[in-house]
Amino acid sequence: MIVSFDTISDMSWSLTEFTLSAAGMQKHAVIQQLIGKLEGLQFSRPVPKLRDKNRARSVRGSTGIEGNRCSVEQVEAIVRGETVALSQKEQLEIRNALEAYAALPEFDPFSVDSFLNAHKKLMGNGLELAPGIFRRGSVEVYITETETRAMPAWETVEPSMRALFDYLRTSEELMLIKSIRFHFECVNIHPFFDGNGRTARLWQTRLLMLEHTVFEFLDVESMVFEQREEYYREIRLAQESGRADGFVEFMLEQIRRSLSNLWESSAKSSGGYTDRLAAAKQSLGADFSRKEYLQLFKTISAPTASRDLAAGVADGLLVREGDKRTTVYRFV
Repeated sequence: MIVSFDTISDMSWSLTEFTLSAAGMQKHAVIQQLIGKLEGLQFSRPVPKLRDKNRARSVRGSTGIEGNRCSVEQVEAIVRGETVALSQKEQLEIRNALEAYAALPEFDPFSVDSFLNAHKKLMGNGLELAPGIFRRGSVEVYITETETRAMPAWETVEPSMRALFDYLRTSEELMLIKSIRFHFECVNIHPFFDGNGRTARLWQTRLLMLEHTVFEFLDVESMVFEQREEYYREIRLAQESGRADGFVEFMLEQIRRSLSNLWESSAKSSGGYTDRLAAAKQSLGADFSRKEYLQLFKTISAPTASRDLAAGVADGLLVREGDKRTTVYRFV
């Protein structure tokens, strides 16, 4: 089965075409299944230590793709305020990225101004001469060690980016697909002199958060970092051919890998009832029923829910009131 997403013809700027194959559709289906499993296990947020580790991996991945030599451990050390053996530029890239990723929920995913603000956070403090401003000049990028390619004329940048944001606001395509489209088109338009890739990847994460909040804590950038040669190859092939089939399927696979890793890690670290009760305490009202508890954790059975709640009462975490159908629970 083939689904084709064609160029939107009523724009002066147009989207790069691609066709989602049966394999790509299967990847999408697996991604949706993993989201559902994570939602049932952790109510959209991984445990804090795992969340912080994934954030460090994301920052290492996104800066590492651009040549930063940092390790995950060095990113974590910078978070703690420790000295690391990296250049001042590399440390600044990490600090900027940490600030930008921490601000993810504050960015308006459909606002050009918010997008420019994200670039300013990523490339400010001296990394770029004009952070948060669309380029006004020509630029070439290396596609091999000796060969360069001219990027689109600077006069086309702002209207192209505004058309891209119009597509985000108005298209009925799945947000997962729109996020990948945006990633590629942003790199292809090359709206800034520097920082295009890391800003595109950050914004893809912001768009994915509209699909589900768990995407705020995924390390998709780390998956891309591990496959960075293929990542650049797929971008180059799409630019040369005018079709983004390979890039879309590549990114779907990295999202699937990241979700799968998070699922496996979360399942290991949060299989006990105490973790579920901790998540329930943040989510449920003052009084809640077993049915509401089950609605929160969709992957557990009714008997498991009963055991969780009984254990919570026995351990003094919960108070039980009522009988049978009228039973409600309240956190102490």
